[in-house]
Amino acid sequence: MPTMRYTLLFVFALTATVLGQSATPATVEKPERESVIEALAAKLSAGYVLPDAVGRIIQALRSANSAGEYDGKAPNEFADAIGRTLRNASHDKHFAVFYDPAPTVSPEAATPAVEHRERLNFGFGKLERLRGNVGYLELVNFSDLRQQSADTASALLSTLANFDAIILDLRRNGGGNTPMAAFIATYFFDAPPVHLTDIYWRDTNQTSQFWTTSFVPGRRSARQPLYILTSASTFSGAEDFCYSLQNLKRALVVGETTGGGAHSSRGPQRLTPAFTAIIPVGRSISPITRTNWEGTGVTPDIPTSADASLSVAHLHALRSLLERETDRQWKQGLQQLADDLSKSVSVPAPQR
Repeated sequence: MPTMRYTLLFVFALTATVLGQSATPATVEKPERESVIEALAAKLSAGYVLPDAVGRIIQALRSANSAGEYDGKAPNEFADAIGRTLRNASHDKHFAVFYDPAPTVSPEAATPAVEHRERLNFGFGKLERLRGNVGYLELVNFSDLRQQSADTASALLSTLANFDAIILDLRRNGGGNTPMAAFIATYFFDAPPVHLTDIYWRDTNQTSQFWTTSFVPGRRSARQPLYILTSASTFSGAEDFCYSLQNLKRALVVGETTGGGAHSSRGPQRLTPAFTAIIPVGRSISPITRTNWEGTGVTPDIPTSADASLSVAHLHALRSLLERETDRQWKQGLQQLADDLSKSVSVPAPQR
């Protein structure tokens, strides 16, 4: 099944209330609270990606319950409190719990998920030509890799081949589908497959490998200087994308250290008829470093604020293009653009 790396906002959208559910109870009573905690304990023991931490997390949940920290809370408040306990005890930002009653209407009655993703352009944001023929593309998230999303990706990524340098903006990207991230990465490498990342799944004791592919529709951009913009909100699968291309020496990461979430889930797991949880069961492993960025984030090659990162990357790209340009007239134009931009932007040397 597709590999998803969920953020809290993304999961909340997936688990929105469905028409036809019963009325929300005022508070979560003791039997329900205990059922949720014991269901979590069982699922943590069976699959949480860091087994050495399971005992500590379960103890934190039971201690908080015994201390009355969950008493008298409405369902959404209880879910939030349980989620905080999980994250505080584990330091794992991927944990989340939701009040998500099982729907009493058929799934067909809801708006199709594909239609929703189409309206969000399958996670692709603004495409723009910056001065000096530098391409800019915003990637807001990595949607499921399906025919419609692949077609959209191919059209936009093929367009990037027209530019002399490329900037990918992942500052608002909270993650998503790893196969889609690998599909997008393929456009920035030549045809021989490149090993991007692995995910070890504790719940099945298996490892999934993710490579670029020998063929993609459209044109590649394997030769252009490539920059990836990051912020503290860049998270999960978006971090994997940055980490992989950075360690493969294919891109320079510009901006802030990322959020620090290298774990994966298989989607919401039902705890009780009214509550679901995101439980990380996978761990990213770089084939180059043999580790990941969990808890530390991806360190940028060119550190700067998220707000300044686009201008910094643009100026660095212009200077890089100046070094290789042979057309005298075009080179003069690039120099003028770089001089103008450098009056307001300072670009530190890459830290690698």
